[in-house]
Amino acid sequence: MSDWRTDPTITEFDLGCSDCGSDLSPTTVPAARIVPDVRGDITIAECPECGGRYYPEKALDRL
Repeated sequence: MSDWRTDPTITEFDLGCSDCGSDLSPTTVPAARIVPDVRGDITIAECPECGGRYYPEKALDRL
């Protein structure tokens, strides 16, 4: 987790899962699993406890 005093940008990886409250982990997935015409991989925030997925702005821009 980043320190807001030195890095004020908060991302999905700094937040807890909105479903169960667990810490989120960066996970790389093929973009085509979400949007068939997009090539390559994207990094999303995924909850290892309940499987919730959250899409950082950088991932959404790619999609």
